[in-house]
Formats: sequence, C-alpha cells, structure tokens
Amino acid sequence: MRLVVEKRTVASRRFSVAVRVASVAAALLTMAAVFAGYGLDPVRVYGGIFSKAFGTPVGLAETVVRMIPLLLISSGLALVFKAQFWNIGAEGQFLAGAMAAFVVATSLPDLPPHLLIPLMFAVGFLAGAAWGVPTAFMRAKLNVNEVITTLMFTYILDWIFQWTLSGPWKARETVGQLTYSGFRHSVVITENAWLPLIEGTRVHWPTLALAVAAAIAAYLVVSRTTFGYELRVVGDNPEAARAAGISYSKVVSVGMIISGGLAGMAGVGELAGIQHRFTAEFLTGYGYDAIITAWLGGMNPVGLLVANFLLGGLVVGGDYLQIKFRLPGGMIDMFNGTILFFVLAFEFLLRYRIRIRR
Repeated sequence: MRLVVEKRTVASRRFSVAVRVASVAAALLTMAAVFAGYGLDPVRVYGGIFSKAFGTPVGLAETVVRMIPLLLISSGLALVFKAQFWNIGAEGQFLAGAMAAFVVATSLPDLPPHLLIPLMFAVGFLAGAAWGVPTAFMRAKLNVNEVITTLMFTYILDWIFQWTLSGPWKARETVGQLTYSGFRHSVVITENAWLPLIEGTRVHWPTLALAVAAAIAAYLVVSRTTFGYELRVVGDNPEAARAAGISYSKVVSVGMIISGGLAGMAGVGELAGIQHRFTAEFLTGYGYDAIITAWLGGMNPVGLLVANFLLGGLVVGGDYLQIKFRLPGGMIDMFNGTILFFVLAFEFLLRYRIRIRR
C-alpha cells in the first residue's frame, strides 16, 4: 500500500470552501494550544475576541475600519495571484499611495474637497502602481524572483519615508514664541482632504465603497474578460500561454498596475480617513495581512468580504488580548502568521489529490 499524489484538474467550489474553512479551523486549534500554554482558557479568550470585535456597535465599527484597507489590498493581490505572481510588497505600494496623497494634500490645501479627495485617490493609485510595476518588469524580462523584489521595494520606500519624517516632512510646531521640531511626525493635512465618516464611527465610507467595488470589479475582470482569461492561463500553464501568444510581460505588468494601484488607494484612505498625518508608526501591516485574506477569499467578492471582515475582527480582538489577558503585542502577529501557514499548507489539497494504492 502506498500514497500517490496526483495533480487535480479543477477543484469544485464546494471543496475549495471546505478546504479554506478547514485551514482556518486548524489555525484556531493551534492557537488554542498556545493560549493554553500561557495558562489561559482558549474558550474564554476566543469568546472575548469575538464579543469585543463583533458584539458591540463600537467593536463592529472598528472591525469595518480595519476591513477597508484589507479588502482593497487583497482584491488586487488575489488578482495577480491568479497569474502565480506573488506580490509580497503591497505594504510598500500602500505607503507609496499615502505619500503621494500627502504631497497633493499639502501642495493644494485650498482645493475644495470634491476635487481634492478624488485627485488624492487618483494620484495614490498611480503611485502604488508605479511602485509595483518595476518588479513585474524584472520578473518578466530578467527572471528575478518577485517575492524578493516586491519585499525589498517595501524596505527601500520605508527607509525613504522614515528619512522624510526626520527631514523635509518633519512638523515645525510653535509654542508661544518658540518654534521647534522635536518629534518625528508630519503636519496634519488640510481638513479639505479629510474623508467623510459614518456618524459616530471612524468608518470612512468613500473608501469602503471603493473597496467593495474593487472586490466586485476584480472578480468580473478575472471571470468575464479576455485579460482575466490570460491571467488564468499564465497562472495555470505558462508554457501553454506562450504557445498561444499570450504575453507574460503584459499580463503581469497590467496585473501589478491594478494590484499596486489598489494598495495605493488603501494608503490614501488610511491617511485621509484615519490618521491625517504621518508618524513613524504609520504602517501597521495591512499589506502583509491582506495576503492571508487574498488566499482565503480567492476571487469571490463574498469570500473576500467575509475573510477581510473576520481578519479585521481579529486585529481588533488583538488589542483586547493585550489589555485583558496581558499577552505580548506580537501575539496577534503570531495569530495571523499561523492562519497564513495553514492556508498555504492546505492549498496543496486544492492542487493535488492524495490516493491510497495497494
């Protein structure tokens, strides 16, 4: 008797959903063991997380706030993942969009909101796309691994960003007759650039609308357009794509324009809707967390909404873990990493089937 691994032609939608649910369940069970190792009751911990994130109006609103950038970024990531192009640098593209929007907001402070805000989103999209396209070129023309280049581009831009906070963008503040710049943060952008919020919450509804539209549009692009067909062919069989005359360079470049652009728009939403200025801690890991939800949601807009809403709740619940149970701040990162590990491990079952032969 021996185990035989065979490549699947196509996994049914029901089986795909079951595998992804099983991967999350395996991650939750693993983290339950970690909580137990800390001497905590896992049922009590999970109950606290879900009650705080989903059981109160404030918790639900904050969960949606966290969901917004995740949904925008993961919609673009899921699209390029279809072509087997692994964009791990959405965090940098997110930052590129935010930095470009900051330049627009501080350069045109008197522009009315109905002109300034759309301009910021447009420039943020272009900046995110511009920061992602060179990695697609290096992959297509020089065969450079995109996991390395997309990740390294993030570090490059982060160092540039940190330099700006210590130099040209550092806020000058006046107290009495004394002007100083002792703290590493930028000025607050003009209120004309602030996004409107749902009353009583921090939910910036224009970016929420853009995120939902992006998830639906990405699904339609992949499933109903010629470009979507080319994405799928390149991802499933690059050799067949070349034989059919499909340009790998064009497919991954256009894919990265969309993926990087959506990440850039998420950065605009974070700046204009939530933080309103830059600090050294502006980046909070949305670009990395969205990798998890892109895998979980696939190209299904409902799946992306559910996956990002749940992960947004876990991020909110992570703050509760630190306060209530005095767990280290890195615990939520471990939580997210565990989910990603099991999602990627269980992905094997979607591509291959295991049979027992005698």
